[in-house]
Amino acid sequence: MVIDIAKECYLSADTANQIYFDDILGASYLMIGENEKADKHYKHAITLSQEYYAEGIDLAYAYMSYAEFLSQTNNFESAVENLSLAYNILQRIQKIGPVLSNYYEYEGNIYRNRAINTQEIDRFKREKRQNLLRSIDSYKNGLTALEIKQPNPESSDIEIQQTRSLMDCLDLIKAIGDVYLDIALLDNENKGIEFSKNLDYALSSYNNTSNLIQQARKEISNDESKIQLSNLQYQTISKIIETAYLAYSYSGNQEFLDIAFNNSEQLKSSALFDKIANELAQENSLIPDSLLELERKLNNTIANYSELQYEELSYNEPDSSLLEEYNDKIFNASRQRDELNRYMEESYPDYYQLKYANSALSLNEIQDKVDRKEAIVEYFLAEPATEKINNGNETDTLASLYTFFITSDKIDFHKKTLRPSDIQALEETFRFMSSTDYMFTHNEDAKQYCVSSHNLYNVLIAPFENDLHEKHLTIIPDGKLNYISFDGLLKTLPDTSETIRFNELNYLVKDVNINYANSVNIFLKNKASKPKLRNHTLAFAPEYNSEEFKMTGTSYKLAPLPGVQKEVDEIAKSVNTTIFRSKDASEQNFREKSGNFDILHLAMHAYINDSLPAYSRLAFSQIADSTTLDNDGWLNTADIYNLDLNASMTVLSACNTGVGKLQKGEGLMSLARGFLYAGCPSVVMSLWEVEDAAGTKIMTSFYKYLKAGKTKDEALRLAKLKYLEESNSRLSHPHYWMSFKCIGDNSPVYTSYDLYFFVILILLIIAFSIDQGIRIKKARRNRQA
Repeated sequence: MVIDIAKECYLSADTANQIYFDDILGASYLMIGENEKADKHYKHAITLSQEYYAEGIDLAYAYMSYAEFLSQTNNFESAVENLSLAYNILQRIQKIGPVLSNYYEYEGNIYRNRAINTQEIDRFKREKRQNLLRSIDSYKNGLTALEIKQPNPESSDIEIQQTRSLMDCLDLIKAIGDVYLDIALLDNENKGIEFSKNLDYALSSYNNTSNLIQQARKEISNDESKIQLSNLQYQTISKIIETAYLAYSYSGNQEFLDIAFNNSEQLKSSALFDKIANELAQENSLIPDSLLELERKLNNTIANYSELQYEELSYNEPDSSLLEEYNDKIFNASRQRDELNRYMEESYPDYYQLKYANSALSLNEIQDKVDRKEAIVEYFLAEPATEKINNGNETDTLASLYTFFITSDKIDFHKKTLRPSDIQALEETFRFMSSTDYMFTHNEDAKQYCVSSHNLYNVLIAPFENDLHEKHLTIIPDGKLNYISFDGLLKTLPDTSETIRFNELNYLVKDVNINYANSVNIFLKNKASKPKLRNHTLAFAPEYNSEEFKMTGTSYKLAPLPGVQKEVDEIAKSVNTTIFRSKDASEQNFREKSGNFDILHLAMHAYINDSLPAYSRLAFSQIADSTTLDNDGWLNTADIYNLDLNASMTVLSACNTGVGKLQKGEGLMSLARGFLYAGCPSVVMSLWEVEDAAGTKIMTSFYKYLKAGKTKDEALRLAKLKYLEESNSRLSHPHYWMSFKCIGDNSPVYTSYDLYFFVILILLIIAFSIDQGIRIKKARRNRQA
């Protein structure tokens, strides 16, 4: 517990650190509602600061922390008094700069969160609005303290040439947007001009924040700063979508729909989108191959030494000299890469312009590119924010689900407030699908799955089910929705008084081809077909002998997978396949051969590192005496990012391939995403550990349907339905067959038999017509003779 650790450290700390631990203890006690103990620690921090720092900045911060505590416990007057004490100190020491800006941010927060003690609704709104406007003034004063010349983000574009603190500046601009949104929501019941005006002010402030974040991403290379920017970007875009939805619902103006959609897209796998933009820039700017090769080598160096550093840190007693060596290598390679990027951007200005150009498609452009037999649904799952409900004695904060539904002739924008029961249904559905106890499923558990899955269908699909007839559905999920196999959502609820028979349930997959994508823009950009390679399928099927290894301090065994040998043999009967098995299924062989094949099939173990997704890994044949990371038997996500693939499809027929850490703004961080980043436009992967025999059957059927010219999503759907038809109720449990999903370009890999038949038919008709023409001419000549 934080409190216990802080108390233990407090006893041996010097005065400066005791002040730090007093703050931690004060905040911790406040969180658990022990306000008297919190008050004691905040006051003690002030006393120590007076003794140790006298009238310095640290004492000012102690007053500000105490003021914030007092405001949160509804002691507004005392909070203002302590803020004044802090202000008096700062006026003597620092009349401009980040510390004074922090003071104004504290002041703005206190006015913004000030409690209004009245039951009269009009008075509440009037006083609340006054406090909110007062907080905006404070935030703007904070921007002025950072030397921002025009601190009015609601009415003008903010330009930051040089600021004393970029993150503080961004936080303040976003806070101004938040307050304007709060003011608008005061008029939510009686919408009018003021409501619309404050929504516009909020959107302008948020757009300023978002634009400045994009500018900062170009200039910042520090990983910690990038993480801060990514978190702030997610919070800002969530607010933009919420505000744009309110404005669109009020006015019906499509401009607000475009704003919401473009910002949702911006968060969908932004690293992948950056990669596509960078590749286009390189292709069109005549950068020498030698510079691109140098960039690739530096990226590999950083990835390799980062992996070594991670492995060393996982030991109980890491070698400090090795860590220092790895850190130096990473630092030097990163510095050289930054210098190289700066050189390319300065020497090849067209590269810079293309790299950072906004190449995202508008909704109208997307509609033009969507086939009439396609439907796209994009979800944005916003964290709990402004809406609340009363649940007994507790107040539950609600999440919001925003849905964009797009066809060639229709665009819909919906919002659904998710109650805790909806989130619970989502989690229960995934838990049932992926549970390792699937062989011991009780009927009550099956009934609960049916209820949860049907409830999810009603939330996620039912609003537009009438528009899905005879269409291929592409889903762009978000947040926890990444973990769900939409195949298994139930359109109708079975009779739960009877025994549940899994092969007879009315699954969505029985009626609809389902594909997935990271974003609409990436999906449509990847649909441009790559040139077919002569070598069709490259399959890797290692043999394991229960080798032991450690990952994040935990020991694992590479259990044998006897079914994968049969799997690749069956695939080879359907399509032209080069197979590497046993010791030949090595990481080095994959690195050397993978760029020369159109389809990559990896039937092997995968291990997901939820805490550090870049070190999730595929297990090739283990090479005991390998001295290089390029052939140690482990291909990490970070390694995959640096591959240059030409394949049109990668199949990860492995255990646990898809489930990685849920990172806001980047989608599901997993090995599958690494292949998309490396240049492969389509990935078929599993969401959970695949049962050996079922996986082999589904994969074998999948390739047969692919060979027949089916699209990837339809081939996978037909393979699953074939498995269902041939299996009894027990073997039809969702765990056996639902895990595989198709991500990205769903175009066919092979030409359809129907097309061949059609071409042959046309040729026969032409030949018949020519023959008839010749016969008629001969007959005419004979008559004339």
